[in-house]
Amino acid sequence: MSDDLQIEFQIEFQKWEGTGNTFVIVNGFKYEEKFDFTTLEDKVVEEICTDQNCDGLIILCKSQMHEADLRCDYRNSDGSRSFCGNGTRASFAYARREGLVGDSAVFEACDGLHRVRRNDTHKAPSVEFMPVGSPESLKSGDYFINTGSPHHIHLVQNFDELSEVDILDFGSKIRYSDRYSSMGGTNVSVLCPVEDGLALRTYERGVEGETKACGTGAVAASIIHHTINGGDSNRTVHMPGGKLFVDFAEDGRGGYEKVWLSGVANEISRGITSLLTMLLLWFCIPSIVQASWHDTLSDETEISVLTASPGDDLYSVFGHTAVRIYDPTQVPIVDWVFNYGTFSFSDDFYYNFLKGRLDYKLSASPFYLFKQEYMDQGRGVEEQKLNLSPSQIRQVAQYLSFNLKEENSVYRYDFFRDNCATRVILLFQESLGGEFKSNCEQSGRTFRDGLQPYLAGSPWTSLGINFLLGPKSDQLMPPCGDSFIPDELSKSLTKMTIGGASLIKLGKEETVVFDEGNWLPPHALDYPTILLVLWTLSLTIVTIRNKQRGVVANTLRFSVAVFSSILGGLLLLIWGFTSHTDIWGNINLLFTLPAFVYFIPNKSKLKTQAGTIASVMCVSYLLVSFIDFQLSSLALRCAAVSVFLTVLPFRKDLNSKLR
Repeated sequence: MSDDLQIEFQIEFQKWEGTGNTFVIVNGFKYEEKFDFTTLEDKVVEEICTDQNCDGLIILCKSQMHEADLRCDYRNSDGSRSFCGNGTRASFAYARREGLVGDSAVFEACDGLHRVRRNDTHKAPSVEFMPVGSPESLKSGDYFINTGSPHHIHLVQNFDELSEVDILDFGSKIRYSDRYSSMGGTNVSVLCPVEDGLALRTYERGVEGETKACGTGAVAASIIHHTINGGDSNRTVHMPGGKLFVDFAEDGRGGYEKVWLSGVANEISRGITSLLTMLLLWFCIPSIVQASWHDTLSDETEISVLTASPGDDLYSVFGHTAVRIYDPTQVPIVDWVFNYGTFSFSDDFYYNFLKGRLDYKLSASPFYLFKQEYMDQGRGVEEQKLNLSPSQIRQVAQYLSFNLKEENSVYRYDFFRDNCATRVILLFQESLGGEFKSNCEQSGRTFRDGLQPYLAGSPWTSLGINFLLGPKSDQLMPPCGDSFIPDELSKSLTKMTIGGASLIKLGKEETVVFDEGNWLPPHALDYPTILLVLWTLSLTIVTIRNKQRGVVANTLRFSVAVFSSILGGLLLLIWGFTSHTDIWGNINLLFTLPAFVYFIPNKSKLKTQAGTIASVMCVSYLLVSFIDFQLSSLALRCAAVSVFLTVLPFRKDLNSKLR
């Protein structure tokens, strides 16, 4: 390959994970006329895997076997080849999404042909293994089996014992032992039974350390456990990276056939790399970014802020902000979008979300992917080019490079105070120093005020959000506080300065993706308020006419009691057990909690006293709702009146007066 080609030839890749194992996947079909990736030297593969912090490199390319749809060339992080179950599953998910194969296919791997398909039961990609022979029982009490890769399996009694194993020390001693030297070493796993399956930890050869999951190891553990204990012809294997599902059938000769491995596989990120010079331009997390890429940006480089219009989904209804770096002189052109609005998924993501500890991270992708995504959604994207000198552009790029590193990328998300839009101001403050001035002033609006224009087209969403938000959201926003909304940040950028000059290039505002529809959603008829008004009027008529037992009366009161009690309990749980501080101290508790009185038996002596307290709480809410403390609405006041009327008829003294 010529020197010029060595410098200019760059490839796009994606980083995927299969139940915790991570891989760099390259579509070799795109580059088959330029380079044969299967000839990569081990050292190059090792460098790629080290830089990308992954377990292996996978090249998808044309197979020479006519039965195969493609070749899945898997390389361990030391460059060696082996069959990888999780890598093959991830490759199938990638190839299926990219249109290289359909819902099922045949892949060529280093050990032969493997069928791949989507498992409808587990809703995950699956790969069929070669027939597996009977496990070999060793004198030590351990087992050896080859499931496409060799595995030494050590059994322990319980999970506590499994957790205490020094897998690096134990695994490396067996991996390099004389017994396995002729086959280039072996993988080493420690196995124990757990309540709903098996638990496994694996030291992988080629990686030379513990990995979060191992597909061939999960199959080895399942077959060995079945050989010893019998039972169903399937196993669930728990590994540090998640669950793997193994199905198999005995072949009648002591071995196993129809062995299928299933589990989740997801894309983590995308990137671009100069293959032979290894000048890494990896802009996606998790990653290790070359510290010098920002220094190579030319004086023609431009940085701009992209503001996306609101989307239809709840998470996108307030728009989005990102930063674009464009250098037309590079080969290929550098055109990347940096995004602070990416979920940071982890094993305890959903638990943290419920607790109010939601982590986001900085990621990036080629601009053409960003553009296509928003065009597909029919959303507009405005671009504001920044009035920065070449050195200032490199300062911003350097900060983004620093922020992209795995240890710096994640931040604790706060919808009102720390999100994809507010992070852009922090980016300029940190990278440009004292030359940057935000020039923000207080707008006199509250955080809740900032949301209302974007909720006008979704009355049910508006009611839900306004019900959940507590008094903290009705505090006046500080200077630059409005900028938590991307549109407001876009307006604020026009007032910001750098070295006394405008931060935005005058006359350089342009639309890079244009949507002819409205930027803000049109107002929609307020059905929730209409419904609650009618509901309250119906309850009022029923109460005045003292209809306590009719089907209509019972249905109205029961519905109010159930829904209000659930909502009140939800607010109480959020206040007591989560970090969603903008919901704490919500005065809507004054009319939702009283609904629990409905469920007190009528014969109980507590009914009258509780009804009195509940009625007072509802009236208190109605009085407080007119004070400038926490926003209320006609719909919420109607809900409060409905609860009042639901608990009121059970008070015997009032019932007698109504008669």
